[in-house]
Amino acid sequence: MPERDPITLLAALTFAEPVAEPELSALAAVVCATRGEPGCLEYAAHVSAEDPHRVLFYERWQDQAALDAHNLTAHLAAFRAAVGPRLVGPSELGFWKRLG
Repeated sequence: MPERDPITLLAALTFAEPVAEPELSALAAVVCATRGEPGCLEYAAHVSAEDPHRVLFYERWQDQAALDAHNLTAHLAAFRAAVGPRLVGPSELGFWKRLG
């Protein structure tokens, strides 16, 4: 039976330096490409208003298959290659369920 509720994922990244042009360009590219993926309901990146080293992705996916497919895309691999060396530690991932 297919899942009834979409998957909501919050992914937080911490950069060694404040987010600047190279990171902003990479973020814009991955957001634009991801929004066109099948099963992507919402995908947005946010820079923290309190800490310019932190970026939060808010993601909503139709189902696990759509999220799994996203994780295999060339544009996500390119994003990881571009920003990976600038990150402090691994991404923090949190899966959430909507109430009501």
